[in-house]
Amino acid sequence: MAGGVLTNPITKERFVRLPAPPDRLRIEVQAPPDMVRPPLHLHRHSAESFQIRDGRATLLIGGVERVLRQADSLEAAPGTPHTWWNSGDGLLRFVTEFRPALRMQSYETLCGLAAEGRKPELMQIAASAPLWDTYLASPPVVVQRALFALIRPFAWARGYRARYARFDGTFGEPLEPA
Repeated sequence: MAGGVLTNPITKERFVRLPAPPDRLRIEVQAPPDMVRPPLHLHRHSAESFQIRDGRATLLIGGVERVLRQADSLEAAPGTPHTWWNSGDGLLRFVTEFRPALRMQSYETLCGLAAEGRKPELMQIAASAPLWDTYLASPPVVVQRALFALIRPFAWARGYRARYARFDGTFGEPLEPA
C-alpha cells in the first residue's frame, strides 16, 4: 500500500486520497464491474457525496435507486441508509467526500485486514463501529449499539480492535487528482 493509495483485494476497490479541507475526507474510488458492493449502511454524523468521473454507478440512497454517469452527483445525508455498485461494463471511478471527515482508520483497517485475507465479521464490526460512526442500515442503530456494547468485551478479549497500529498511516498524504 503506497502513501495516499489503498486497495482492498476482497472488494476489489482502490482508494486514492485526494486533497481536502481539514473537516472533509475526499477519496477517488475505483471499482471494476465484479466488485463486492458495500452493505447497506449509514454514517450517523457525516454526509457522503458521490461524483462520477468515469463509468456507471447505481446508488441506493434512502430506498431510492438511481443510476449515475460521468459528471452526475448525489449525496447521502447523515443517518441515511445507502450503498453503491458498479453497474457498468468497465472501471468505475468516482469521488466520494465525507462531511465532516470520518476517521481515516476505517479505510486503513478494512484494507489492511483485507490484505491479510480477513473479511469484516461481527466481532470486528462490534469493535470498530463506535470509532467509525458507521452502522448497518438494520437493525436500528440503537439496537446495534446495544448489541455491540455487549459483544465488544468479548471481541477485545479475542484481539479485535477498533483500529490496529500496523495499519495506522497507511493512507498517507493526499495525492493530487489525476
